[in-house]
Amino acid sequence: MTTAVPDRDSRYRRKLLFLLSSATFFEGYDNFVLSFVLALVLGDLGGSESQAGLIRAITSVGTVVAFLLAAQADRIGRKRLLLVTIVGYTASGLLTALSPNLVWLTAAQFLAQVFLGAEWAVAITIVVEDFPKEGRGRALGIVTSMNTLGGIFVGVLAFVGLQDLTPLSWRAFYVVGLVPLVLVGIGRRGMLETERYSAVRADPAAERLDHTSIWEPWKKPYRANVLGVGLMHFFRYAAVSAGAFWWAYYAQREVGMSVSLSGLYLAASGVLGAAGFIVAGRLIDRWGRRPTFVVYMAGAMVFGAWLFQIHSQLMMLPVLCATIFFGLGSSCITSAFATELFPTYVRSRAAAWCRNAFEIPGGIVGPLVVGILGDHVSGPIGSIGDAMSLTLVACIPAAIVLCLLHVPETRGADLVALDEVPA
Repeated sequence: MTTAVPDRDSRYRRKLLFLLSSATFFEGYDNFVLSFVLALVLGDLGGSESQAGLIRAITSVGTVVAFLLAAQADRIGRKRLLLVTIVGYTASGLLTALSPNLVWLTAAQFLAQVFLGAEWAVAITIVVEDFPKEGRGRALGIVTSMNTLGGIFVGVLAFVGLQDLTPLSWRAFYVVGLVPLVLVGIGRRGMLETERYSAVRADPAAERLDHTSIWEPWKKPYRANVLGVGLMHFFRYAAVSAGAFWWAYYAQREVGMSVSLSGLYLAASGVLGAAGFIVAGRLIDRWGRRPTFVVYMAGAMVFGAWLFQIHSQLMMLPVLCATIFFGLGSSCITSAFATELFPTYVRSRAAAWCRNAFEIPGGIVGPLVVGILGDHVSGPIGSIGDAMSLTLVACIPAAIVLCLLHVPETRGADLVALDEVPA
């Protein structure tokens, strides 16, 4: 299948980067908000540390359910699904701000994760399909870096005392995100469908391909890649998501930092963390996806395990910077693996399997295990810091081994060649 499609100019691609970056920005914002204001939420609505871990687990299931929504991008198109997700997430943010109890909050955040999970998957797919292969890594680095900038914004709002400036307390963090969401939704109406998706759907040879079944990525040509990339996602994200969820709580409860100071630290370290995505994007174009992933995972394990053993507020900042740089920055690399290995007609479903059906369960297991092991009253370890360090040392080597043994290199992958349909 070699149907030609006209190239998009650089002006359109810059606009596209902005509109897609909002997807990862709000994904990072939403995840950091819940973890950052966790102590305030528990104080306002009631609840224990174990319940907090359970809330995280339940809301993360929403991102698993998002698999069913994200998979529809192969059927209805990338642009249309991106418009659906922005409307759904905006409504979910409003419902979260109105939460009268933990059950309501959990349900609202469950819905938010459904729409955010689908939005992330389709945004990464659009980047891969609408940018030239020599620049895909850089584009992925830019888009995925916005996840950390969402966290920076949370830290800045906490540092200026948003929680104290209005009677809304933690609810104010969800209210302030509603206006930009509406503006982004309006801007996305001017997007074009991706080049590769349009070309594939216009080619008569593609009519006999299955564009709807969620099981299509498990056919023999793709099965090994889905399994290898998916399991790698699981172990990486079990460690990374647990660290992202529990750091603020650890800093405030076990180290004794104030909400304001921990907010300042998060904002400052997020700047370097965002650079981690950009650097990773450039390195995967230069070195390749696999060697860059190994370097980033090693850095995440060393600095992450160290971070959760630190009780010096001064020393915590540089180690936090390094942990975010390597840990969160690695998502740029896994995003490439989850999309570049698969042809266009099945790419969105394959990416949804890798992220929503493998990675997100890791994001459920990691924080939940740390909460159970580290609970100061009932946990067998009795320390969030020790439980977190153990989780990092257990999960990250597994991700590295899976990458080296079961995930092919995708640097310079030719998407047009992947789309060729045998006669």
